[in-house]
Amino acid sequence: MEIEQRLQCVRFIVCDFDGVLTDGRVWFDADGRPFRWIHARDGTALTMWHLAGGKSALVSGLGSKAMQAISEQWKCAECHMWIRDKSRVCHEIAERHGIAIEEMAFLGDDIIDLYAVQSVGLGAAVADASPELKEAADLVLDSRGGTGAVRELVQRILRAQGRLDEAMRKYCERKDDLR
Repeated sequence: MEIEQRLQCVRFIVCDFDGVLTDGRVWFDADGRPFRWIHARDGTALTMWHLAGGKSALVSGLGSKAMQAISEQWKCAECHMWIRDKSRVCHEIAERHGIAIEEMAFLGDDIIDLYAVQSVGLGAAVADASPELKEAADLVLDSRGGTGAVRELVQRILRAQGRLDEAMRKYCERKDDLR
C-alpha cells in the first residue's frame, strides 16, 4: 500500500513518549525526580487531531506523573506507562475503540517500538530514531524527537485526508476556557 493510502486510513495515533514527544533526554533534579521538556506544537497538533475526530494514546516503556498529566491535558483517549509489549497494547486499544489495526499509526524512536511500528497500518519513526526502527517504518519524519514530530505526523495525515484546513480552522475558532 502506498504511503498516501496509509495516511488516509489513519483514525487513531499512538505515540511513544520519550524520544518522540521529548528529545529522549531525562533530566533529574536535586531530589532525584526526573523531568523532561516537550514541544508545545505537538500539543497543538494533538488538539487539532482530536477536533478533526481522531483519537490518540501515549504508550511508553517508562512512566511519570508528567506523562499522565500531559495525556490528560491533551485529551488523549488512553495513556499506558511501563509497557514493554507495545504491539499488544496497540491491538488492545484498537479492539477497545472498535477500529482495525490498519487504521492506527504508531510513532516511535527506538527498538522497543519496533514491533508496534510493524503491526499497525502506518508505522512512523522520528528523524533521529534508531537505524532498526527507521528501516522498519513506513514513514520516517523530517523532525527529530522533541522538535514537533507529532505535529509533522498529524499534519501529514490530515493533509492526506483533505482535513488539514478544517482542523486548523476549528483549532483557531475555539472559545476561551475561562474557569
